[in-house]
Amino acid sequence: MPKKYIIFSSILAAAIVTLLILIFYFKISFTSVPTNLPIVLTDELTVEGERRHVESITITESDASHLNSDKPVQSENEEEIVLDQSNAITRTLIEDVRIYDGGRITDNDNSPEYTAEMHLSDENSLYLYLTNEYIRVVPPEKDGTLFKVLDEENTVYAYFQSLFEEESN
Repeated sequence: MPKKYIIFSSILAAAIVTLLILIFYFKISFTSVPTNLPIVLTDELTVEGERRHVESITITESDASHLNSDKPVQSENEEEIVLDQSNAITRTLIEDVRIYDGGRITDNDNSPEYTAEMHLSDENSLYLYLTNEYIRVVPPEKDGTLFKVLDEENTVYAYFQSLFEEESN
């Protein structure tokens, strides 16, 4: 085999290995496309073609990180805010936050995490764990899914943060 083919194949192999390392390091997926939060919530709230309604949303400031938690974990924080008026619930459900199932998520300790427990019309609960950088959706009886927020500001997170700031004033 000529020397130039050996050099070319070595360079090609090194490029492929480097590309694979980058794909696994940055958790790049070629099958997942960005979506938005209302679409994900609509999918989770629809069971067998029937839409479950959100009766109320209980928001607490979380103490623990839920990045790797697939099961709902109740917050130990005593302070909670309950949204039971339809306009506040609707605002939370339709807020257009662009999210992506995958991507590299860093642990950001300087912002609090919020737990939103959505009490559904069929007596189940859907949990959202939010920071400015990620949203974990944990539907009833299923494992959770972690989504990276693609927007500069997570508007649902900012809304929850403003509710707690109003409460403290």
